[in-house]
Amino acid sequence: VTFSTVVPSPPERPSEERHTSLLRVGKLVTADEQRLCMIRNISSAGAMIKLYQPIDIGTEVEVEVTPDCPVAATVIWTQDDLAGVAFAEVIDVVAALRGASRMGPYRRIARTPRLRIRRPATMHTDEIEAAVMLCDLSLNGAKFEIEERLATEMEVALFVEGLPPLTGKIRWWRENHAGMEFDIPVQMDVLAEWIGTPG
Repeated sequence: VTFSTVVPSPPERPSEERHTSLLRVGKLVTADEQRLCMIRNISSAGAMIKLYQPIDIGTEVEVEVTPDCPVAATVIWTQDDLAGVAFAEVIDVVAALRGASRMGPYRRIARTPRLRIRRPATMHTDEIEAAVMLCDLSLNGAKFEIEERLATEMEVALFVEGLPPLTGKIRWWRENHAGMEFDIPVQMDVLAEWIGTPG
């Protein structure tokens, strides 16, 4: 982390790529899609991020350093799987990382970034098997539409094409939607690559 007002530059030597100031899961939102990224370095003016799908220089994006608190930015350089983004406005780096500022778009949220999607899936419990529709997905859990009422703490398994089986417990149910927490988080690389494939 740096408090510089300069956008992080691409690494000049391969050895520099291994020495990162920050490794934090983030979300990158463009005009027509959203994707996971890894924030490797950040300043008040911009960030260096690891990409899992290519992006063009000049693309306008929103970077979620803290979940649900997007920062407008523009891609100003790319190098292999890295990209540099310049924030539209200078940010408070500490507030952005902690999500604890009283002012501005940052607030404390313990979740990892959520990907808002609509993909079919199948949910299994000891008693039922049901077709469901994913609404959003993160490394730690999922929200899906389901007509059957589900009890909290119920153990379920979720099967989504392209992902390993996702087991966990129901944390809430209301108005035909359920929230599930996974027993084991989905691997970052697996979910980042999956979201880039057609649904």
